[in-house]
Amino acid sequence: MAQTADVFLSYSREDKARVLEFAGVLRAAGVNIWIDQGGIDGAALWGESIVRALEGAKVLLLMVSPSAVSSHNVAKEVMLTSERKGNILPVHLEPTTIPLSLKYPLAGIQHIEFYHGDPDENLQAVLCSLAGLGVTITRPQPAASADAETRPVAAAHAAESLPERGAVAVLPFDNISPDPETDYFSDGLTEELIARLSLVSEINLISRWASMQYKGRGQDVLAIGNALGARYIVGGGVRRFQDSVRITVQLVDVVTNLQLWGNTYKGKLDDIFDIQEQVAQQIVEALKLKLTFSERLSLTKRQTLNAEAYDLYLRGQDQLYRLTKRSVEYAIQLFEKAIELDSRYASAYAGCSSAYGQMYQLIAREERYRELAQELSFKALMYDNNLSEAYRAMGLSYFLWGKLNEATASCTKAIEIDPDDFIAHWTLGRIYFTEGKLEQALDLFRRVAEIKPSFYAGHLDVAQTCTGLGRDEEAASVYRRLLEIMPNYLLQNPDDARARLIYASKLGWAGRKEEAIREGTKALVLSPGDPVMLYNAACMYVGLGESIRAIDALRQAVEAGYTNFGWMQNDPDLVPLRDDPAFIEMLRDLSSRPTSPSAS
Repeated sequence: MAQTADVFLSYSREDKARVLEFAGVLRAAGVNIWIDQGGIDGAALWGESIVRALEGAKVLLLMVSPSAVSSHNVAKEVMLTSERKGNILPVHLEPTTIPLSLKYPLAGIQHIEFYHGDPDENLQAVLCSLAGLGVTITRPQPAASADAETRPVAAAHAAESLPERGAVAVLPFDNISPDPETDYFSDGLTEELIARLSLVSEINLISRWASMQYKGRGQDVLAIGNALGARYIVGGGVRRFQDSVRITVQLVDVVTNLQLWGNTYKGKLDDIFDIQEQVAQQIVEALKLKLTFSERLSLTKRQTLNAEAYDLYLRGQDQLYRLTKRSVEYAIQLFEKAIELDSRYASAYAGCSSAYGQMYQLIAREERYRELAQELSFKALMYDNNLSEAYRAMGLSYFLWGKLNEATASCTKAIEIDPDDFIAHWTLGRIYFTEGKLEQALDLFRRVAEIKPSFYAGHLDVAQTCTGLGRDEEAASVYRRLLEIMPNYLLQNPDDARARLIYASKLGWAGRKEEAIREGTKALVLSPGDPVMLYNAACMYVGLGESIRAIDALRQAVEAGYTNFGWMQNDPDLVPLRDDPAFIEMLRDLSSRPTSPSAS
């Protein structure tokens, strides 16, 4: 048996017979496979040869069954592959509930249900997916007939409800502007196009955050399409220089690898809404879809007619969830300017509400912040009562007032309107975390990480909650993933002080003390006197084993305005301080103040 191969088959001993049969079929189709025919469960050795084979494989083909998901060694193979960012393709041999221990590494990955439907079609689905993940198929497969164009993804879970035309994925538009700081604009255009197309019932649209993970990765359309379970890919680039914009868009058929439509749009910033509308309509026409009257009307709907207000809103959104005092204050300024330009701009009201909520929650417990958060969320809903952003802003507002039932209901409503609203999931998760409902919080944080993999705070909250539940191995895996994610993020966002401090904290966790202190110092210089930053610095010092400095940082945070008793009490990063008299006294003092649940 070869030491390495393109595909590593992971399976349970109990499934040996049917997995060997499956392996034979794949080999006959020309797939180079590594398989331990002794089975990897039970007494079989899990050693160097298996690790070597895993590291050399392009894809881990996970043969899913109840016995496989309960196998310790299968779990190790999945986690090892996930940690090195390898490709995983789950093939379900029978209906199986994925346990929590595997949900995170498998989050957002399409799976193939091999236990029902036409076996030949299922095999084609597997082969197509493997090819899209870089596996060479040495024996060509029969060409798909005209009435079977969607067969390669027909059995895939991510595409199981597709219309015959297949699913559509809109990839992040490339920012080709001279100024890299305009990334917020190209990302905003991508999200707006996705939002418009989602209104068309005949389009099965891939989640926007599943698509956004490919930002800047430069992978080929075929590979991305198969990874997402998409038949069609929309992509393009945005060039903005001062008041001028140039947008290129193309629609590609993944199966044929042919461009079905493309166009270039030029204009001023004031033309951006017309361009967005034209792009959406022309994609619909290229796909030969029929629109209802209400859908045609929805494609022309605009939150605002003021291009400058729209630009300010996008910039505000870009700043808001960096979650430092400076970024939140700047976001408020941007949202308020947008509202000045358009007093009926619902999204700007919602964004401003969330920003004031974060100010109250994280920065300064001033009553006017809480009042403004509530007032602005009501205004957002007054101007658009079907806006998920408005409901999640209201949810945060209710949370600040201690109205937990109303907060939960509002966040739930936001998720009903937009299942991909990761901030609504995140807010609801933090509500549950503060209440000590860690299992419910963990499910939501995992969903956040699944919806938007680039949102580092989601991964951090998964890890922290796992630690709180005693699931240290899973938490460690997520922390290692964060150490991989953060350097690239900081290259793109060097002034994100909170992200830098979180990175420092994880470096400390990994034993890289000198690097941790260096990054932590940079972060505090970027945002001096910020109570949230000082709190996170305390977490970093705890990880470095410096409890005295940690207590001092916490004391400075409280003096600077940090009053988040609920989070401080439950934060697993602070467990080593639980018996420290100074820490106990700090908690006692915070508990006596007016409470508002919040997060670090």
